[in-house]
Formats: sequence, structure tokens, C-alpha cells
Amino acid sequence: MRGAIVLALLLSGCVGARSEKPADGYRDTLVAISSSTRFDPQSFAGEWTRLAAFGSPYTDAGCGTLRFTPLPDNEMAVQICGGGAGAAMQYAIASFGRLEAEGVDPVWVLWVAEDFGTAVLGTPSGSFGWIVNRGPRIQPDRYQAATDLLEFNGYDTSRLKRRQ
Repeated sequence: MRGAIVLALLLSGCVGARSEKPADGYRDTLVAISSSTRFDPQSFAGEWTRLAAFGSPYTDAGCGTLRFTPLPDNEMAVQICGGGAGAAMQYAIASFGRLEAEGVDPVWVLWVAEDFGTAVLGTPSGSFGWIVNRGPRIQPDRYQAATDLLEFNGYDTSRLKRRQ
């Protein structure tokens, strides 16, 4: 009986060790993450509104818009906080919605709605994640689908901050 208790305690310790959330991360990095095969630079182009976020210096800075602009040579420009007020980055489109730039975490399009009206962005490291939409209003079921997708990819949605 005593051996069974010790074995149970050892096994529970192994299960507890599976979670691997960095101190500043928002997702369990042992959960598989995938990008959307539906991503298309031309359909993704234009202005988006950030509805909810994990991390990022722009989460609490009152910045709510992003602009994606396809560039030649399979690249995408991303302007955070429209009108030139925020950061601008140029990413290479590595594959299927995976945007990469030197010196920063890759940004993956984890999901995009069929009509390209809502998308979920995140990083494999879990350093940030965003729900973005083509405007400030979203149907409750679509917002729920986006949060469900974040959970599926290992994000702790209890830490998600919805923009008011």
C-alpha cells in the first residue's frame, strides 16, 4: 500500500511538470500550436481592430488598430497604431501565415474567419496573442470561437484583456 502511494505521488509530480509557461508567457509551450493554411496576404491586407490581447507594449497604450500591407518578395508590412503613431515592422511570410522578422518572435496567424473579418494572432513562445477584427464590433459567437482557438493553442484565456 505504501509503495502505491509513493508511486502515485511520483506520477502526479510528472504530470505537474508538463506545464511549461514562461514567467512572462501566456501559453503552455508544450501544447502544439499551428498557423492557418487559409492565410492569404491580399485578403489579409487592410485595417484591423485589436479586440483583445495578451502581452505586447500596445495592449494598454490605447492603441487599437493595425494595418497589414502585402509587399513584393513575399513580405508583409505591419503598422501598429495607424497613422504612424506606433511601431512598424516588416515581416517575411515564411509559410501559411507565419510572419518572421529578425530579432523578434515570429507572429503566426493562428486562425482567420472564412470571410477574413476576424483573426487570431499569436507567437509559438506565448509572448503575446491578439484577437483582431475588421472593426470594433464582433458577434458574440465569433468572439467565443476566437477565444476557443486561443485555448486550443495553449493560451490561458483567463489572462486575455478585452479592449473596451
